[in-house]
Amino acid sequence: MSMLQSQFEVDRVEEEAKKLGVGINRALYRDISFLINNQDDLSNGSPRVLVKGEEVNEKNTYGLWFRVAGTKSGKYTEGRNLVIRILRDKVFCCNHDGYLRWVRMGKIPQHGVFVENDIPVVPSRLFYTKDQVINAIGEMEREWGWPIIAKHEKGYQGKTVKKFDNRKELEKFVEKIKEINVGLFLWQKCLSTKWDLRVIVLDGKAIGAMKRTAKGKEFRSNFSLGGEVEKWELSESDRALAEKVARVCGLDYCGVDIMKNSKIKDQRSKLGDSDCFREEDYDSYVLEVNRQCQFKGFEMATGINVAKMVVEMLIKGR
Repeated sequence: MSMLQSQFEVDRVEEEAKKLGVGINRALYRDISFLINNQDDLSNGSPRVLVKGEEVNEKNTYGLWFRVAGTKSGKYTEGRNLVIRILRDKVFCCNHDGYLRWVRMGKIPQHGVFVENDIPVVPSRLFYTKDQVINAIGEMEREWGWPIIAKHEKGYQGKTVKKFDNRKELEKFVEKIKEINVGLFLWQKCLSTKWDLRVIVLDGKAIGAMKRTAKGKEFRSNFSLGGEVEKWELSESDRALAEKVARVCGLDYCGVDIMKNSKIKDQRSKLGDSDCFREEDYDSYVLEVNRQCQFKGFEMATGINVAKMVVEMLIKGR
């Protein structure tokens, strides 16, 4: 894990593991070290992974659950994947397939996977120069209207999502971006609904969903940004959609964010109210998948014991 994120989640998993009589070796990425030898090097044995100096193997470990791997250098994400390559045939490594396919699974590669697998996404544009963005503003305005959304490829918890209400605001933002960073942004149509769904998929099954609603002038619905959360009854179509996302991304544990958009344009504001919600009046779009999703708000809203289910998955995975 990283020291900066996921403290609540790791605390909860440790708490539930103790109730089940399962030991937890909680470690930072810097606590990992490796012995990398050729298979025929009989003096030292096969490649080994050590955590705090102790070897991790099938005799002492049910499974590994990885949290955010920090550092700009990427050394810990590479270390995590080396752990998986050495141990995955012996010890269950949660999300092993997804991690090996994408060392860092940002929003742009996610959209490539979604489009490739016919998963509905919000209409988006991607550019690599400032001139490309400026020259496309008129076209985006005609197709989408205002506001227009910009999302940073590596953003998290909604912190880098920007909303522009007119051309002047968007142009001002573009001017501030370094040319080399333009290609890290997705430009998207703004859906009028002020709420979305977070679905947690665990071991191939959607275990539940919460509705996240933006409050006041804040347009982002993230729980970490003050969004209100409540339990949501998943439709069969959204359940299947979330499970498909997890499957095509190779994830044993993840959070899938789904946003609704009204099919009835002249009743958007009314239908944005869940009291007036009818499933058939809405289309579903996958915003993103988070393979290390936090679940504090989810447990609070749904009453589902996610931490216990994570421990049970790790035990089963052995």
